[in-house]
Amino acid sequence: MTGSARDPEFEKWLDEARAVTCMEVIDKRGIKLAKGIERSGPCPVCGGTDRFSVHTRKDLWVCRAEGRGGRAIALVQYLDGADFIAACETLTSRPPPRGGTGVRLSPEELEAREAEAQKKRDAATVSSETYREEERQRLYRIFQNGKRAHEAPFLLAYFELRRLVLPPRCKVLRFLPDAPYFHGEEEDERGRKRPRLIYRGPAMGAAITDPTHIFRGLHFTWLDLTREKGKAEVFDPDTGEELPAKKSRGTKQGNRIELVPAPSGVATHGISGEGIETTLSVWADLMEAGWDLSATEFAAGVDLGNLAGAAEATVPHPTKRVVDKRGYSRPQRVKGPVPRMDSAAMWLPESIVHQTFLGDGDSDPFATRCAMERAEARHAAPGRFCTTAWAPEGFDFNDLRRRRHLPAHVGREAA
Repeated sequence: MTGSARDPEFEKWLDEARAVTCMEVIDKRGIKLAKGIERSGPCPVCGGTDRFSVHTRKDLWVCRAEGRGGRAIALVQYLDGADFIAACETLTSRPPPRGGTGVRLSPEELEAREAEAQKKRDAATVSSETYREEERQRLYRIFQNGKRAHEAPFLLAYFELRRLVLPPRCKVLRFLPDAPYFHGEEEDERGRKRPRLIYRGPAMGAAITDPTHIFRGLHFTWLDLTREKGKAEVFDPDTGEELPAKKSRGTKQGNRIELVPAPSGVATHGISGEGIETTLSVWADLMEAGWDLSATEFAAGVDLGNLAGAAEATVPHPTKRVVDKRGYSRPQRVKGPVPRMDSAAMWLPESIVHQTFLGDGDSDPFATRCAMERAEARHAAPGRFCTTAWAPEGFDFNDLRRRRHLPAHVGREAA
């Protein structure tokens, strides 16, 4: 670029091209990507499902399949099959001031390449849908082969340990005597990647269903009745890190675990927590208190993200900080209170006029409050009021129930 150094007009033209952001290119061309800081989706050139992404803060794009990436000029080169000069011409909408022209693929070549990319995208979609359906059927067989909750002494003992009551005619919970726990990947004898099995053991399985009550996934809680709260300890064999005793497989986004349908058949009130134990604790407490729950349903959101849905943006945490690679301290960012309304979140029946969410007091207060505000806004609708009931700081609703129902000889500190 020695010539550009001697040509101020050419350098100004290049600066104009460099000033264009990747997202300006993406938006101008109508390329659809998921929302967020790092927006991903099918590659507009080579297809796939989520191999292409743009990091909006860093103003960088990448196609993982092709190993290509960079800023806006490189993006236009990639999209148009253009050289550097041609890409700058596109971004500035004018030729270089020193004359000459760039080289790019012809309209016919671009059309042929787009047709090939669309074919790959369609194939990837079919393959993904096929995999999801095969996984759904695998999980449904696991669920069906499990023992019904009322007939499983091990699961009933877990409920007793947590001071819970199994709802009558409960159809969504099963006991799985030897459930596999997968974590990470490993290679088989042919060098192909597959999920790595690191643990097997007894588990509670909960059916995740969609708005038509079709089975879509399975939530696992691995159990160990020798532990205080009955949940198994599972460790990463490489790092020794303790892993969550709960996992879900299948499609959870937009779905939920229907624990206690409204006895009347039409729910006008709903109560939902993140987890099974939290939600059933409140159900049992209200039943024992003599509340009329004939028109009230109880459902678990599987996890906090699915209960509330995605956030429109992240916000800085008021107290927590992180240190980046350069040693700079900055506020940790968490999902904010404003929901991204096009995101999937647990479904609610249209008949619900009053929805109560259950906020745990033993999680990070700021992040949890943001999630609950997001849930209220996300699920609000004309004629529906949404609110949140909070457990005291340091406790969840099952902690409270266990403290009230411990035998007299057991100290409260054990709860």
